[in-house]
Amino acid sequence: MAVEGPVERIPAMIQQLENLSQAIGRLEGLIHNEISDLKNEQIADLKRAVERIADDQRRLWEAVRAIENARSATQGGVKTLYAVFVIASSILSSFVTVFVTRIFK
Repeated sequence: MAVEGPVERIPAMIQQLENLSQAIGRLEGLIHNEISDLKNEQIADLKRAVERIADDQRRLWEAVRAIENARSATQGGVKTLYAVFVIASSILSSFVTVFVTRIFK
């Protein structure tokens, strides 16, 4: 068995470098694929979160509108009752005034 010299080992070293280069290329491909998959997953998660937030916001505004409508209806009812009370009290005071005026005449 002969000891290989540096010149005889050159083809084996070249083959090792080529194998190493191919392995690095495969690793780069795997890393690129993983990054792409993670980006796609993150984008999908963000889209779902935005849709959920938009739905929550829509429901919140519907609740706010319902509260505003209820308050408006309540305030409108109170104003109507107040107007009816003012009219009724003015009519009653007119009758009282006429009645008292006729009694003390």
